[in-house]
Amino acid sequence: MGCGWLGKPLAVSLIEKGAKVKGTTTRIEKLDDLRDAGIDPYMVDLQETFIDGGIDDFLEGLGIIVINIPPGLRANPESDYAGRIQLLVKNCNAHDSIKQLIYISTTAVFEETADIPNYNESSPANATDKKGKKLIAGEQMLNHAMASTTVIRPGGLIGGDRHPVKYLAGKKNIANPDAPINLTDREYLIDVIEKVIHGDIQQPLLHAISEKHETRRSYYDQKAAEFNLEAPEFDERKNMGKRIVSEIL
Repeated sequence: MGCGWLGKPLAVSLIEKGAKVKGTTTRIEKLDDLRDAGIDPYMVDLQETFIDGGIDDFLEGLGIIVINIPPGLRANPESDYAGRIQLLVKNCNAHDSIKQLIYISTTAVFEETADIPNYNESSPANATDKKGKKLIAGEQMLNHAMASTTVIRPGGLIGGDRHPVKYLAGKKNIANPDAPINLTDREYLIDVIEKVIHGDIQQPLLHAISEKHETRRSYYDQKAAEFNLEAPEFDERKNMGKRIVSEIL
């Protein structure tokens, strides 16, 4: 569910390995593109109180569903994200064929602090900002799922033409120069998801970080040089962060 920057390549990879894959989009102009990639496409738009489109047709006959829905909290901070996930889970529970639910979450459920703590899968989610609390509530809605569930928390997603240094290049007063990065390459995340699908990893919660925990300053200086971009300038007075690690991967 959600065939965008991550979902579509995941679907294509699964199809290449012999799986039959349904996929959703919220944009009618993308249906042909998904169909051309071998994906059985559906228009589905998950709202707070209803689901627009063919949700029942999409869910019918599924054995596994990967939920990869951007929360959209930056554009709409007041959105009831947990309500949207609760509604989706309720619809999934109405289809007995669904035995496994894989939910792509985020490490934003953890607080950044000056002592730069380590958070692993045993660490309680502790974000105190509005966005973080909404993301935590979204994860908690999975407790109502009848299917076996796995929550995967990647860091900031990179891969293809997507890299944060492109947005930071040349900017000044960037905070937290000594904080570690927590980034996840798309191909690495796809591999983790496929291992969960195939039963090679059987855990209710995974932290999926692929890149070494370099400091932001070191990492972005290096990447700016690689991309032939102007390096960002950092504010030495501000330094908060977190280090996301895994006991499993």
